[in-house]
Amino acid sequence: MVDTMEKKENNNSPINSLEKLTEKELQEMLSEVKSLQIYKKKEMYTLMERHSEAIKEAGIIKREILKLKELVNQLSQKSSEIRKELEQYRIARSNLDEERRRLYSELRNISSKGDAEKDKLLAKLMKLKWIHQTTPLPPDEELNLIDKIAELEKKSLKLEKMEKLREKTSETESKINELLAKREVLIEELIKINTQIRENKKRIKNLFVSLIEKSKQIDQIKQDLFRVIKEFAELKDQYNKVKQELVRRRINIKARVSENVVDVEKEIAKSALEKYKAGKKLDLYELQLLYKQMEEKIS
Repeated sequence: MVDTMEKKENNNSPINSLEKLTEKELQEMLSEVKSLQIYKKKEMYTLMERHSEAIKEAGIIKREILKLKELVNQLSQKSSEIRKELEQYRIARSNLDEERRRLYSELRNISSKGDAEKDKLLAKLMKLKWIHQTTPLPPDEELNLIDKIAELEKKSLKLEKMEKLREKTSETESKINELLAKREVLIEELIKINTQIRENKKRIKNLFVSLIEKSKQIDQIKQDLFRVIKEFAELKDQYNKVKQELVRRRINIKARVSENVVDVEKEIAKSALEKYKAGKKLDLYELQLLYKQMEEKIS
């Protein structure tokens, strides 16, 4: 259809080409242009729908990107909080390690035989105290006994201190183990959060690629739409020109017919005048034409 129209307009300007076509060819061209207009109009509406749908899809991608970015920010904030908490645990662990080293150092300064001698020491101390309380002794022996009791009491105090140090050491070890357990939980949570951050960043990157592709698609649809709108406008202009040419020809035909009718009427009126002069009877139509001719001459 388009090829036929192009062949008709190849050689001359559009106006000259239309003038050289027959009325049948003009009617065919008019029908072809009308069909093309309908086709282009449908194509235009299809592209408009695709453009609207593509923009809607791009909006969905943008909202998803914003949603994921917000999620990444939240996860990053949580990751930062966990790192701070782990740093606090590290400092607490360092302080506890220092406390444990100090306690062990104190324990090492106390006799290593404390455990083995504890029961003997207490038994011996009780025995000497019993002797001091129940047995009269010469002054020298009593002083010697008091010195021994004092020495044993001093050793007993060391043993008590050692017991307390061991309790504190045990408590410190428990606190260290508790910190390590909490730290392990936090590390596992941190690994999980960081994995989620990486996965969501990868999703954001993929969505950006999709958004770029969607933007290219929108631009291409827009270009196609502008092209079709231009083609539709050209077809509309061409349709109007063909229509105008057909109207022009019909007006010319009517004008020629009108001129012929005037000529015929003039001949009839001339013949009627001759009959009238000859005294012949005129019919009604001849009288009307004769009066018409006379009025036109007067005016």
